[in-house]
Amino acid sequence: MAAVCALTVSAFLWGCSGGSNTRKEDGAADVNMQADGAESAAAGQSEKDSAANGKEGQETAGGDIGAAAPGQDMAAGQGGSAETPAQLAGTSFSVLGDSISTFQGYNPVGYYAFFPEHGEVLKAEETWWQRVADDLELTLYVNGSSSGATAAGDSTGTENPQCGCNELRTNDLSGPEGACPDRVVIYLGTNDFLKAIPLGDNDGTELVEEGEVATFSDAYTLMIDKVQANYPLAEIYCCTLLPVGDYGTETPYVDFVNGEELISADYGEAIVRIAESRGLSVIDLSSCGVTVENLHEMTSDGVHPTSAGMERIAEAVKEAFAGQAQ
Repeated sequence: MAAVCALTVSAFLWGCSGGSNTRKEDGAADVNMQADGAESAAAGQSEKDSAANGKEGQETAGGDIGAAAPGQDMAAGQGGSAETPAQLAGTSFSVLGDSISTFQGYNPVGYYAFFPEHGEVLKAEETWWQRVADDLELTLYVNGSSSGATAAGDSTGTENPQCGCNELRTNDLSGPEGACPDRVVIYLGTNDFLKAIPLGDNDGTELVEEGEVATFSDAYTLMIDKVQANYPLAEIYCCTLLPVGDYGTETPYVDFVNGEELISADYGEAIVRIAESRGLSVIDLSSCGVTVENLHEMTSDGVHPTSAGMERIAEAVKEAFAGQAQ
């Protein structure tokens, strides 16, 4: 297996032409909600994992936070609108995410969509990324998000959209004619948490070999390596995770504890360590105004945001963009 240091060669070969702008209808017929509880650590855990993702988890296999058929440092607080520096208007961004960032018809062909067939976000205009694009007058190059995706998995894959550190996902964020996005927002990790992928101890400074990447911190590090190599001119923003509620409890929720005896904030802390080691911007969604106490209002199932939850995410992203532009 080749070490990730070979990415310097890849950067030369790919430049910013890694992926064409493939945003169009993904042709999904129906949505596979998470049923991978068996891949999480404990047997009883699997029922909670499925339930935490909208109750449809028993319908089909494939993914955690709402896998679907082919076809989830600067926080904004309570919803005020960030001022838009003039230099932001007309610039571009791409998204590397999971079901929280999907919407049918807005993700690349072959990716999996969660919204609007599930959850309570029924219009693209309600998603966090479309709010950001509209409010800041930005161009969205590619929303490279796939429902049920983890960061961990086979990093050499070129067809599977469910592994965030693989070649398909990290090559698929450029604009028309291979144009580099000005910004890349990475919002991945919730499924790694729900599947109880071990955290590992990579702080973003250790080399990761290509192949089956089994820990979250290794996978996130390798993913960052590839995004930086493919889009060297892009400002990269790493989002921490929203709280995840245990669906088996009465509202208000309590923190969901995975098979590794961890909560979502533990994975968020790993993201912060890796981003800071690279000097990357962090968007701390744990402080955006979505809390365990209000998850019954901000999410439809303890995981997937409602329109109100999407607004809180959007405000955090807009504030981070505006702060970086000043």
